[in-house]
Amino acid sequence: MSIRLAIFDLGGTIVDKFSLSPFISLKQAFKKNRINVNNNLIYKDMGMNKHEHIEEILNDKYISRNWFKLYGQYPNSNSVMSVYDEFIKYQMDEGISNIEILPETKSCIQWLKDNNISTGVTTGFSRPIMGAVREKLIDENIHIDEYVSSTCLGKPGRPNPHMMNEIINSLSIAEPKIVIKVDDTCVGIAEGNNAGTLTVGVAKYSANMKMTEYDQEKNMSKEEYVERLKNSREELYSANPDYVIDSLDELPRIINHINSESDQSY
Repeated sequence: MSIRLAIFDLGGTIVDKFSLSPFISLKQAFKKNRINVNNNLIYKDMGMNKHEHIEEILNDKYISRNWFKLYGQYPNSNSVMSVYDEFIKYQMDEGISNIEILPETKSCIQWLKDNNISTGVTTGFSRPIMGAVREKLIDENIHIDEYVSSTCLGKPGRPNPHMMNEIINSLSIAEPKIVIKVDDTCVGIAEGNNAGTLTVGVAKYSANMKMTEYDQEKNMSKEEYVERLKNSREELYSANPDYVIDSLDELPRIINHINSESDQSY
């Protein structure tokens, strides 16, 4: 059986290099609430539903203690909403303008179309942000068949497979092993694994590169860049994907390999 559906993450996978838009927006949202969050704490759960991601950050012992010092109580559901509202506001005002389509996206999606492979997106972005990104893609003549945001279903987000299942069922695909999930985060790889699909980690523009500025890679040594890319790949491998690639240029080769292996098994 050949691959019939490829489902992508958005930030760090097909748009928004290094997932910097949500990273910067989260930093700013917490700053608005007078909390400075360590970069590694933000990176730890990148790819999650943002409401759940904020809750995880607030549950950190250091953050929780600082919140208590500032507000006289430990973080609760109102605290989560306070940060989340600021996050959405910053994303809509500033984040969207900085989200660019990654260089390899258009040719990869076109190759999939040319080979009769359907396409989908699951994302931790909210529905409005997802919609704005979808419009950016359409403006560049990049058409993806199905989109699902973690805010669309009223169910827990990644690593739960609900978004994946929604797309797989909507396209009437009965066998998850003819589906491939492509993601730059460990929680996104876990989402694919939990849905029973094949999984591919993509490292080059991943949040795991731990960049804090859009042009940061231009101002670092080749040695540092290579080390970060190596670390990004290792981080993705820790989530047990079937494959890890540097960029989407390599995805056609992976799919051809999967299909040829499948042909030989019959």
